[in-house]
Amino acid sequence: MGAVDYWSQRARSLSHPLLKARYADLAWDMAQVIGQKKRDPEDARVAIDANLASIAVRDEPHDQFVAAIRALDLACLLSDTARVDAARAALLELHRAANKAGSHQWWFAIDRLIDDKKSGITDAERAELVADLEGLIVRYADEANPGWHDPNAARDAADRLIKHYEKQQRSSDIKRLRARIARAFEHAASLADAMLAAAFLQTAMDSYRQAGMPDDSSRIRILMQQKIGEANAAMVPVSTEMKITFDDMEKFLDAVIVDDLSTSLVRIAREFLLRRNRLEQAVKDGAEKAPLMAHITQHVMADDHVVAKIGSVEEDPFGRLFHEAKFRFGFSAPWLQQAFLRLLEKHDIPPECIVGWANRHGLFEDMALLLEGVRAWFQGDYAKTTHILIPQIEVALRSIAAEVGLPVTKAHPKIQGTSVAIGMGDILYTAKVTDVLGPDITLHMQALFADPRGLNLRNEMAHGLLGATAFDGHTARLLIQFLLILGIWKELVKRPQAKPPAT
Repeated sequence: MGAVDYWSQRARSLSHPLLKARYADLAWDMAQVIGQKKRDPEDARVAIDANLASIAVRDEPHDQFVAAIRALDLACLLSDTARVDAARAALLELHRAANKAGSHQWWFAIDRLIDDKKSGITDAERAELVADLEGLIVRYADEANPGWHDPNAARDAADRLIKHYEKQQRSSDIKRLRARIARAFEHAASLADAMLAAAFLQTAMDSYRQAGMPDDSSRIRILMQQKIGEANAAMVPVSTEMKITFDDMEKFLDAVIVDDLSTSLVRIAREFLLRRNRLEQAVKDGAEKAPLMAHITQHVMADDHVVAKIGSVEEDPFGRLFHEAKFRFGFSAPWLQQAFLRLLEKHDIPPECIVGWANRHGLFEDMALLLEGVRAWFQGDYAKTTHILIPQIEVALRSIAAEVGLPVTKAHPKIQGTSVAIGMGDILYTAKVTDVLGPDITLHMQALFADPRGLNLRNEMAHGLLGATAFDGHTARLLIQFLLILGIWKELVKRPQAKPPAT
């Protein structure tokens, strides 16, 4: 007798509903997988009846809901009307009990039933669930009842009801709910510290905007900016000591800066180029070592606004990649500084050497400004270095875009019949360019220049958001190092040539 036949037989011979349900479920689910046979509908019927019977002997409400939903799913699959009605009735009964007790497990039945025609839900039952959702929103958004007030739970209920109302095109009810959620989060913000208040106000601002209330949305934005400023003022520095031994540094420098100048420049370019596969592995390793942090959404804040939002590793792997890239840029500071010091000490190169190297592939038609920026770095004028080199790197990127056949201008958004140059952000997220740059240089540029989850130097500088402390030696060295990357960018992304056919 095979395993599936044994499970099926046991399901019919047992009397305890939990064991009966488990054996019947196994026989039904695994018949085709390991039994290599057609599934027996009778196994599903036994599983339905046993799951429903097991509700009475299960202690946890969560397990009771799971059993009822399992029974309903199987009954719908078999189109067994009587069992569909029995499973739906059991699920609704659990829902009513949970709602009466104020349980947070109200969503099980609503998610499964409210818009599923196969479940056989009646108009009266659907109206009951809608009324329950309305009641939950009132309960959790009640500012006068701090014991129940929970803006996140209110939003969860409202999101489900809004989805239902959207199908019925009930726009006025949708706006009403969004406004109610906005007020709930605004109230929560009034009770919270500055940092938490800023996050609450972000949701309130978005909800007011979605409700078609632009004045309230603007009012909340101003308040949120104030709270972010207060949160920043209350923050204390968090630092971690990193010890680098003299021997470790010397070993690194001996490997990177060698007697041949060209080799030294290549090695600095390669050594500090972000490698996407390594960052992905680092994110994966971090999630395994710190699973809680891997699930917590992070907000990147400026002086008065939220710059970026980084979701969990599972939901936002690309955002986590940029977060890791930003960390690597900071971690590289002492190594990059010593590498350039050793380079200048060993080879005593002039600014023209860096500029000539950066233009090895003819990305700059005019190197005058590029030379000014590199000279400023040699002189320790980091503000000038940054202000000149970032736009010049953007010029180089437009040259690469032109090489792959992309237009380097676009229509002016306001003035008809005129054009403007395309910006770095537009270029770096264009498939043709990312393909020719390869994953490493693309990610390096996005994180360094054009994404708010990274350093975002180009956008921060262009909008006047870089403070004086940002124009430091490390920022300038990152730009000089990227000029070295530009000098060998084609070699860095060179694809392996196919082997000639054997003769």
